[in-house]
Amino acid sequence: MSKPSEPATELAEEDRRVVAVFDFDGTLTRRDSLLPFLWHVAGPARFVWNALVLLPTLLRYAVGILENGPAKERVLGQFLAGKPTGEIRAVAKSFAAERVPSLLDPEAIRRLRWHQEQGHMTVLVTASPELYVQPWAEAEGFDRALGTRLETKEGVFTGQFSTPNCHGPEKTRRLEAEGPDLRGATIYAYGNSRGDRELLDMADQGFYRSFGDPQGDPRETDPEESEESAGLPEGWQRGLLYSIVGGAGLYLGLTLWSGADQIWQGLRAVSPLTLAGLLLLVLAGYLVRFGRWHGYLRHLGETVSWRNNLKAFLSSFALTATPGKAGESVKAYFLKRSSNVDPARSLAGLFAERFTDVFSVVLVICVGLFSLPQGWWIVLGIGGVQVAGIALLQRPRWVRRAVLLPVAGWATARRWVRPVDTMLSDTSALLRPHVLLRGILLGGLPWIGEGVTMYVIFDALGAEAIALHEAILIHAAATLFGAVTFLPGGLGGHEAASVSLSILYGATRPVAVVATVLIRLLTLWFAVLIGVLATHVFRASGTNST
Repeated sequence: MSKPSEPATELAEEDRRVVAVFDFDGTLTRRDSLLPFLWHVAGPARFVWNALVLLPTLLRYAVGILENGPAKERVLGQFLAGKPTGEIRAVAKSFAAERVPSLLDPEAIRRLRWHQEQGHMTVLVTASPELYVQPWAEAEGFDRALGTRLETKEGVFTGQFSTPNCHGPEKTRRLEAEGPDLRGATIYAYGNSRGDRELLDMADQGFYRSFGDPQGDPRETDPEESEESAGLPEGWQRGLLYSIVGGAGLYLGLTLWSGADQIWQGLRAVSPLTLAGLLLLVLAGYLVRFGRWHGYLRHLGETVSWRNNLKAFLSSFALTATPGKAGESVKAYFLKRSSNVDPARSLAGLFAERFTDVFSVVLVICVGLFSLPQGWWIVLGIGGVQVAGIALLQRPRWVRRAVLLPVAGWATARRWVRPVDTMLSDTSALLRPHVLLRGILLGGLPWIGEGVTMYVIFDALGAEAIALHEAILIHAAATLFGAVTFLPGGLGGHEAASVSLSILYGATRPVAVVATVLIRLLTLWFAVLIGVLATHVFRASGTNST
């Protein structure tokens, strides 16, 4: 990376003081520091458990119902409330010394060192907890470090803030109240989000996501607009919330229909250890699907880093509970932002994903149907339709002549012709025999894994009449039925098919309901949770608000 240009420092008065004020997360660091700190404090197992407990808080924050400050206070309270201050301060000090250096942005640190070499006063103002920011800042030679302070009583953390969250206007208030005397000083300020807006506005030289030429406009991009665009668009946020509320209502209805006592007994029959193992199996399936998705983009010539691609891929899971999983197209939006990938190419990859998913699910169903009388006739019929679809998509010129050329003359449709043509060509490339075969294989393994998950649940609930291939068939058929209903996440359709087929194959009504609810929690809603957390990480690493 080239050395950043040094700011102009020839002042009208030689004795005029210079104060350089830095934000921390996303400015001095390349990513958010709070989650790594909490992982450092709790360890992997406790971190995952606390994340599950905090799910309602995280969902409310993700969709914009809960503001940054209260959300952060609840998160820190879950991890730190009741912990001895001496113990946590020691952990925070080790985190500052051992972990923070790996998070730092080298260009930002060069700019910090430049200010210090010039004899400028340097101040850190951040929404991150002073608990670990202050020892790091002292070690790095900052003159002052201001952050969010945590309340303690009788030697333990209470889980609450002792100061307001140091974000937005609170940054300038704290700087003026507890920072150096700014009267007559030249102020340099560095930030990366709308939480730094007021800080940048008060500076003589404000740098927004930049350490370069101070003559340029540091606020050329609106911090508020940039941070909002890094999360889920507003309409999709509302859709996510409606899906969650709808799902909760549906499962409440199923519980009342089958009897709450019987449902509770069934849920207790599945041990936490079994559920943890099943979650790992489902997660492995997601990673297989990511391998297929990453391979699609590489096949189209897009050299996206696997980290950026994984963040976009997992973030899209937040919108899994949409009709036909169409909301997962948001990964095209994330990849455009992070890696400048043509959305038409991402959408081609998404179409190939959906096509091979349907093919894989139908293939799994067909294997199960062979056990039924005359089932092979159904298999042949379904197979014929899929082969015809592949043949059509292998001839994009037919679609161009039949659809694109006629509409190219319409003024309203003309601007869509080129992107659709690009997507059509890329989709055709992804459905070539060798790519298609690999996609079907990688698509089928996760569905089989989820079917095995369904079988383990049946077995734990005592439904011994249902064989492995029948459990796989039940889950695959319910998934396909839910998809063709085009309801958000297949809600209602999937559950109805799953319960009905489970009873048909020998399960009692309570067992069928418990198995259906559990498989949906382990697949659909587990994916949504991963997506919400990944969206937060994506936003934190790109446009952090601290």
